[in-house]
Amino acid sequence: MDLALEWDRHPGTGLRLANELAGAAGLATHETDVLDLRVCRASGLRLGILAARKDGELVGWTTLSGGTGTRVVADPVFASRYLRQIQWGHYDFEPATDTEERIVLALLAGAAEQARALGYRVLQWPGTDIGPEGRAAAALGAVTIGEYARVWTAEPRTWQAPVALDFADPVDCVLHALAESAEPPGQVLVEALFAPGEMDPIASVATSVTGSEAYINAGEGFSYQDVGSEGLAALIGAVIAELRDQVPQALVLRVFECDEPRVRAALATAGLDVTARCRDYELVLDRV
Repeated sequence: MDLALEWDRHPGTGLRLANELAGAAGLATHETDVLDLRVCRASGLRLGILAARKDGELVGWTTLSGGTGTRVVADPVFASRYLRQIQWGHYDFEPATDTEERIVLALLAGAAEQARALGYRVLQWPGTDIGPEGRAAAALGAVTIGEYARVWTAEPRTWQAPVALDFADPVDCVLHALAESAEPPGQVLVEALFAPGEMDPIASVATSVTGSEAYINAGEGFSYQDVGSEGLAALIGAVIAELRDQVPQALVLRVFECDEPRVRAALATAGLDVTARCRDYELVLDRV
């Protein structure tokens, strides 16, 4: 694949690229440093941005951030996934295509060259093991230095409640609410759990549905107080059952869980499977 790489240290480059990409797709956006997957844990300066173009078309970029140490952090972005993130309101957790892997691999290899030229010795970046960031890591010989989140999935049409899932009291007091959503466009399903005789919910789960996908960011969509993992598991089961019965176009439910032990135990009890692991990768630059 014939790619042209452009290195730019202007502080407004990220915003310019994001708006260029969104404008070409007819979308309105602005640069953000906090996404579901790409939470920038780099401290220090933004060193520059490396963009990739194919026949003049912007196909991806990566930001480099570093400080006074020997480590620099990259934040690779693949163009079509970024556009879907704007439209869906969350990152795309589908497995990488060969094209995505080649572009992100070129970006990270180019970022490694820039980082080495700036005097850094280690390049780090986040990504899923099945996404272009993880596949590029394997191709470059990078190592995994940590896992910070997981993606759990279930298919509502074929899901069956596990034997371990207990719908007994107080989990039988569940309120369902389904409404249209503008951002992202689609629907929002809210499941609220009440204790007998109580007016306020003791737990709730908010699920967004866009196209054929239902999605929950566990850090934002789950609200709970003195509810154990068994109660949360039953509430998740109620979400899946409601999706199956009331939102038949939702073919898959994805839950982004970021180191929340109670939620993690609940997802496992409810019969969801881990289909992607969000990891930090590290590449020693003298090996490139």
